Amino acid sequence: MSNHDRMEYLRDKIDEYRGYISELEEVCAFVRDMQSEIRNDHEEPIRSFDITSAGSWEGNLEKEAEDYRNEILCGIAAGQSLASDFISDVRNIIETLHEKIEDYESELSSLEAAQDDSGY
Repeated sequence: MSNHDRMEYLRDKIDEYRGYISELEEVCAFVRDMQSEIRNDHEEPIRSFDITSAGSWEGNLEKEAEDYRNEILCGIAAGQSLASDFISDVRNIIETLHEKIEDYESELSSLEAAQDDSGY
């Protein structure tokens, strides 16, 4: 592969990786928004709802309702944890892409300097 071809390849890869980073950042923002929506619109209202205030929920029914609430909250917590793990994994991928871009930019700069020195 000639230096010119290598430089084009590096430029293409840099653009490609920047596109991936942009898409991944959008995905992270979407997941964070969904986490916030779930927490604010679902988890907190479920957690704060007073089951004891409803007379028909006395005794065993109140206990069953509390068990179901705990089950729902555990499911929400598990989903939120998975979403946080996903975001962390995506952040690691983004960091790796940034490192590759830096490597490619460094190599590209070296090739361009060598090309300038050779007078092409």
